[in-house]
Amino acid sequence: MDNLTTASLLICSGGAIGGFVNALMTQEGLILPKPMIVGGNTIYRLGFVGTIIIGIIAAFVSWGLYGPVANVDIFASSAAQQGQTISMTLATLVGAILVGIGGSRWLTNEVDKKLLRVAAAEAAKKPENKDLSIRLAMSSPLEAAKLFQ
Repeated sequence: MDNLTTASLLICSGGAIGGFVNALMTQEGLILPKPMIVGGNTIYRLGFVGTIIIGIIAAFVSWGLYGPVANVDIFASSAAQQGQTISMTLATLVGAILVGIGGSRWLTNEVDKKLLRVAAAEAAKKPENKDLSIRLAMSSPLEAAKLFQ
């Protein structure tokens, strides 16, 4: 295995760790991927697997664009690549973990927004109900959507 492959795998591992940490930080924790039907709408929740995948992709993209290998010619002949060395610092790996957390957090927020939009639309269809409005205000996005399943 060459240095570029090893470095890529390390960066992807950092992104996976970041995605996993994000999954642990959510209220639902380590949920499995599943569709959820709310008010006739299907919302796909990717669960912790989705946050790990997004973390991997986000870390790799960030590293590929801004990391020390951004300008490495990956399709040059072997003779042209012999003079290139690839190294990785701890900061690069830790940065991959941070980007993994941020990227997977973005995915989580997008699903939460969809859950809240559906819950708000369903609540708007209902007659005025003070108890329901208090429950909605105190609920997580998932709990709010479940009120209308």
